[in-house]
Amino acid sequence: MNQKIHIGVFQMSQPRLFILALTTAITAICAPGHSAAMNDSEIIKQNLATAEDMIDAFYSFDPEQLSQFLTHAEQSAKSILYYQGWAEGGNYKIVKRGACKPTSNQQISCAITVEDDPVMALQTDFKVTDTFTLTFEGTHITAIETSSNDQPVYYEARDWVLENMPEIMDGPCQGFFDGGSTPGDCARAMTEGYRQFYAAQKAQSPIEPADTDSASFIPDDFSPPVLVEGNNFKLVPLGPELVKIDYDAYMSSIEHLQKTFTRSTSWPTTGITDEDAMQDMLNEQRRFQNRESFAYAVLTPDGKRERGCIYVQPSTAAGFDAVVKMWVTQSEYDAGFDAELYAWATQWISEEWPFEQVAYPGRAIAWDEWDSL
Repeated sequence: MNQKIHIGVFQMSQPRLFILALTTAITAICAPGHSAAMNDSEIIKQNLATAEDMIDAFYSFDPEQLSQFLTHAEQSAKSILYYQGWAEGGNYKIVKRGACKPTSNQQISCAITVEDDPVMALQTDFKVTDTFTLTFEGTHITAIETSSNDQPVYYEARDWVLENMPEIMDGPCQGFFDGGSTPGDCARAMTEGYRQFYAAQKAQSPIEPADTDSASFIPDDFSPPVLVEGNNFKLVPLGPELVKIDYDAYMSSIEHLQKTFTRSTSWPTTGITDEDAMQDMLNEQRRFQNRESFAYAVLTPDGKRERGCIYVQPSTAAGFDAVVKMWVTQSEYDAGFDAELYAWATQWISEEWPFEQVAYPGRAIAWDEWDSL
């Protein structure tokens, strides 16, 4: 299931409910040309506030509050209301709530990192980021889409439940994300199904404890971010779902990356197969999940193109807690993005990661000096 949500409950005070209702009423009776009297920045500012209020309403787990934002989004209403019920039944709790941001004059994106019972049943210690994409016409929400960066095991568990526990889909999950009447019961039933999947998998192949040295790379209570938004780019963990755009990015810049990143003809090369590319993605995903190292794709805001990558890894040199490496494609390098990304990354690592001393080989420290350490 590619729709998920997780969040703590937000409560609106009576004055806020009154203001929201009044705003909705005024919007409904205004002439169609009302938003045309506002300039683009004013419309975006108002729509950002509306998006934040919609997120509040969603995680209030009160369908009446949420429905006020779906008046002009009829085609999205059933699935969003069902998802709200699922989120409540799945005990969604917010881990990190990012500010809503415009991706165009008509769209706003809101990223929410959550934990929930279905994922916790799989015991992966993974926090899911749900992204709500709201489409506006003037100042009205006309469509809402959701997406999540679920791990492959989540889909494996779902397929296992469909095959081995068909009574769930015939019972509480009838109308799954299509306006069914028992979304909360469905979430709770699927959670139990995922627990049984995990038990079955563990019985077949006992899960080994994480390597102590690898686990000590970052503190146990630190959750590596799974969605970071910068200026005209965003970071997400590398994984199988990105194999095509990752492959296209590095294959467009073979000579450039051999000179500036690997300093070797071993990667990238023209001989990389689809199987090689997928295995690389699976390896990076496994390292991320095991908290061994953290590889991020640097994507365009719409997620359709990879501009480069950032790698956060344990340091092999004494005196450093971590080493951070990065690359951008030849075209991005020529456009000056390499320097921009490096400046941004040093601040991000300093502010968001639990390291005291970080090495940036080939940048803050020369490659020759790094190689000698």
